[in-house]
Amino acid sequence: MKKLIIFAIGLIAMSATAQENNVWRLGAQIGISANKAKYAGGMENANARFQQNNFGAPTLNFVARYDYNNHWMGMTGIGFNSIGFNYALAENYSLLNYKDRFSGIKSNFGTVEIPAMVFYKFNFNCKNTRWIVGGGFVSTLIGKQSATKDYSKTPEGGSTNYLKSESSTNGGGYELLRWSIGREKMYKNGSILQASIIMNVGFKTIANSTVNYTVDNQSYQHTFSNKGSFVGFRLAYFLKPFASKKLKKESQSIK
Repeated sequence: MKKLIIFAIGLIAMSATAQENNVWRLGAQIGISANKAKYAGGMENANARFQQNNFGAPTLNFVARYDYNNHWMGMTGIGFNSIGFNYALAENYSLLNYKDRFSGIKSNFGTVEIPAMVFYKFNFNCKNTRWIVGGGFVSTLIGKQSATKDYSKTPEGGSTNYLKSESSTNGGGYELLRWSIGREKMYKNGSILQASIIMNVGFKTIANSTVNYTVDNQSYQHTFSNKGSFVGFRLAYFLKPFASKKLKKESQSIK
């Protein structure tokens, strides 16, 4: 019985290795990211009711990977993501209706990203799954955009809570650093399902935002900057591989 199990594992390993030498795979990737902005100016003291939150956005990517061998792989593609700003004021609320806890505004700016990453692939286990770790750079393109958002409300007390932001992007291209750790499973036909956590680190300011609000007749103003940094989750599916020109030439020469 043990010999049979070892033989089966050996066949799986040989099959996986054959599909990882000089082959390309195309795939699609979806996910969500939490983009972070940082305080950059204005009043240092904020009202206790004010919140500056991470900006959450969905992502869509079309990706291509080149499996050089069973341990090294490169990945690139084109993706559509968003960065932005998210502000809120805490409100009195009913315990029967939690949705009225905050009055908030969001500013959203679309980006195009082109990653260039290298991954190290660990060995498969008996279920044909493995860990992967990688790093590289992401070229992020964004056009010049601006957005003004406001929220006003008059509660029962008669005072006015006023929240307004003016945000804009600088436009142009930016290079961001990216790390990734993931888990992937290879199926018998060579297709791959992959789940990964990624981290983007930006070095230059891509967008700025100034927020103004009034609570209990006192006005506040803060400025925040966004470098495109975020932590995200991605789920990808890669089609079965097709051989590179190099591999095809080698097979033709053998024939």
